[in-house]
Amino acid sequence: GRSAFRPFLRQTPPIVMSKAAKDGNSFRREWDKEAFEKKAKERLEAELALEEDRETRKDTTHAIVQRAPLQRRTEELRLDKYVNTRQVISGAQAIAGSMNGTYHCKVCDCVLRDSANYLLHINGRKHNRMLGMTMRAERSTVEEVRARLETHKQERLDQEMSADEKAALFLEQFDERVRQREEEQRELAREKRRAQKAQQNERTQQTGGGDTGPSRAAADVAAEADEAEPSEMTAMGFEFAGFGGSKKNG
Repeated sequence: GRSAFRPFLRQTPPIVMSKAAKDGNSFRREWDKEAFEKKAKERLEAELALEEDRETRKDTTHAIVQRAPLQRRTEELRLDKYVNTRQVISGAQAIAGSMNGTYHCKVCDCVLRDSANYLLHINGRKHNRMLGMTMRAERSTVEEVRARLETHKQERLDQEMSADEKAALFLEQFDERVRQREEEQRELAREKRRAQKAQQNERTQQTGGGDTGPSRAAADVAAEADEAEPSEMTAMGFEFAGFGGSKKNG
């Protein structure tokens, strides 16, 4: 007999639709309201605790720390000392902290990868606070500014002047200092003579105007000797106004 042709029919699983799909809202995202309410409460409690901690710190009195103003560095940085070189740091050195081959800040105990970051670090607020300084420079006075300008002016003149001009300027300044010293010595001699005369007058008044001829004569001789000492030294060839010595007349 003939065999009957039976077509193969594939069985498909039944389609299960969710409640949202049945309602026609499958494109909307569902939110867990209870979980989000719990997170909001926890965040609010944390903020309240932080605010309470801040208020407690405000009430607590702390000692005022007076930091020094910002000052310039006195040591040389030498940022180019590792140019075209390689530094190998072992694990033991890294653990021990002995990393002298890299840009290591001993003050803050941190390692920088290159010279640019190292320069930014040592000029930053954190590094200077560790050194006990603020980021505000000390305000200079008018006298300090004038002294600095005078120093720059003198340096510029020294660079522009020749060797002979520098020698002449040095001699002129030396002569001026010698003249000032001689004037000071003369003034001291005058003060000494005035003191001696005052003492002599006081003694005269105490003795009732007696005969003080020898003592007065001795004081006059001492005063004349003080006045004659510079002129005698000049006559002997000791000229203090320069290096050339005394000029002989005739």
